[in-house]
Amino acid sequence: MKKVTLMFVVVFFFIVGNASASNGPKTEKPQIIPIGKEVEVKDQATKMFIYDTMQVWMRRSLDDFYHNKYHANSISWRGPKPEGIRIWIQQVVAPSEYDGVYTHLIKISLQRDELIINDKKKMKTEDTFTYAVNAHLLSLCPESGKSEKEFKVLRFQHKVRP
Repeated sequence: MKKVTLMFVVVFFFIVGNASASNGPKTEKPQIIPIGKEVEVKDQATKMFIYDTMQVWMRRSLDDFYHNKYHANSISWRGPKPEGIRIWIQQVVAPSEYDGVYTHLIKISLQRDELIINDKKKMKTEDTFTYAVNAHLLSLCPESGKSEKEFKVLRFQHKVRP
C-alpha cells in the first residue's frame, strides 16, 4: 500500500509540475535569425520587381510615420529615381512559431528628392525599411489579403538629407 501511495504522489507531482511549467509566463518572442550574407540586388528588373511588390507596405509605413512625426495632414512625393532605390536581401532561419511564414529579410532604401508635407514643407529624405517576408508570396496581389501576414516591418529609419 505504501508503494502505491508513493507512486501516486510521484506521478501527481510529475504531472502537476509539467503542467505548471508549460503554463508559466512567456518571455519575449524569438528573434528571426538571418543566415548567410546580405546581398545587394543589382539587377534592375529584379530590383524594380521587389520595389513594386513592396510599395503597398512601404506606403502604409511612410504614411503612418510622417503623420505621426510631422503631424501631417497631407503628404505627397514623387517616386524615387531608379538610382535612389537600393535593395538588399538575406535568407533567414525562422523560429518554429514562424516556420514557413518568413523566408527572407528585405531591406529597401529610398532616396526622395522632393517630399512635401501639408502642401508647404519640402524636404529631401532617405527612408530605409527592413521587412521579414515570405519570398514565395512576393508575387501575390496585395489586395488579395493572402499576403498580409507574410510581411512584417522589423525596422524603419528616416533621415532628412541636405
